[in-house]
Amino acid sequence: MNPVKGEVPLKLKDGREFVLVMDFEALVSAEAAYRKPLGELMDDVTSGFVGAIRAMLFGALRAKHPKLTLADATSIFMADNDAVTAALEQAATASFPAPDGSEGGNGENPPGSGSGPSGVKPASIRKPSGHKPRARSK
Repeated sequence: MNPVKGEVPLKLKDGREFVLVMDFEALVSAEAAYRKPLGELMDDVTSGFVGAIRAMLFGALRAKHPKLTLADATSIFMADNDAVTAALEQAATASFPAPDGSEGGNGENPPGSGSGPSGVKPASIRKPSGHKPRARSK
């Protein structure tokens, strides 16, 4: 296991063991499974939508368990959702450390995913210069 690369163990209460890998490929797989952009997926995961959590689990399982299906991810989640949630949080924290280099994520979207709800960074909006309006020409 390599926690620096977002690899974390997942041990279910029924004894089954898996390895979750939270990398770019995991995010792509999760996004495809959920059929929403990464920003919306992450928002839904943090809001507790089980479909989004299942998609993240599916994506994180793909690197080490490529034959598992989305239905298998559902079964794993249903078997021990507390362990799954804890392992996903641990994998995300390891994959996306805080900007200052300390351990622990900042609770926001992964780096590069943008800051808006769609995952896109907001455009720059020009602000008025603040000077007085010009007098009309005669």
